[in-house]
Amino acid sequence: MRKYIILCGMAALMMLLLCGCQRDYYGKGLPFEMSTSKLPGYSNATISAMSADNYERFMEASYIQVVDKFGTLRKIKISPNIPRHDWDFSKLDDSDVFKNYIEDDGSKKRVGIDVSEHQGVIDWETASQYIDFAIVRVGYRGYANGNIVTDAYYTTNMNGAIGNGVPVGVYFYSQATTYEEGVEEANYVLNLLGDYALSYPIVLDREDPMQDDARTNNLTAEQHTQAALGFLETIEAAGRSAMIYTNQVYFALYLDLEQLVGYPMWFAQYANEPIWPYEFSVWQYSESGEVPGISGPVDMNIEMMSPQG
Repeated sequence: MRKYIILCGMAALMMLLLCGCQRDYYGKGLPFEMSTSKLPGYSNATISAMSADNYERFMEASYIQVVDKFGTLRKIKISPNIPRHDWDFSKLDDSDVFKNYIEDDGSKKRVGIDVSEHQGVIDWETASQYIDFAIVRVGYRGYANGNIVTDAYYTTNMNGAIGNGVPVGVYFYSQATTYEEGVEEANYVLNLLGDYALSYPIVLDREDPMQDDARTNNLTAEQHTQAALGFLETIEAAGRSAMIYTNQVYFALYLDLEQLVGYPMWFAQYANEPIWPYEFSVWQYSESGEVPGISGPVDMNIEMMSPQG
């Protein structure tokens, strides 16, 4: 019994000593203060500013940050499984008629347009002197009723561009909700395309129409991705090249891009320079371009890398 009492007393003494050490170690609840006496030229304010800057650099390098249609900032981890670009956007140049990217050897990227019935009648003979390529809309699926419609100027634009030596691709505005509807849209395009020779891919245009009655409003990211794959895989199976077009928000929030690796991206962002970590073949940098031969605004694009692989 006496031995037990002695052991209990020793244990209590050790606990008091440890508690005292712990209180000393944690500063007894005193607020933390950083001393800069050994860092000449630095103040706490300077160090805080540097920390904030480093944090922003980390976030930009690690996350895609976008504001969704509800005004909420969303942060999506950048995937290590998707190829990243290494372009230096200080090489973008606005001094000529159109924006361009100047390579180290002085060469420029190819500049092109995408057109639909919204541009009306195009004087392709004139326009062809200013552009390097054109992507022509084949048609679209209605965002509310789901009906597929051929663009009113599809054939006219295809014949006008090709007849004046402009390399062409085509695109289709999709509102498919399932893989099967994606297949349906692709087959519709292939049937209309016939024997037209393309220099650029067949492009799937996926966008959020931002309408309350849009049939794609309640789809999950996986459903959006499957609808896209239905189109892209059908085009590739037919022996044609496929590409996907959309904007930063849709790419980041509506699609599982790891399932789409291998399909070139056509990235839309109307800005001085694009903010996007992954490789993209074409950058749509403006929706208000001016090209001789076209009445009114037209979308402008820079081919950053070949979309044909």
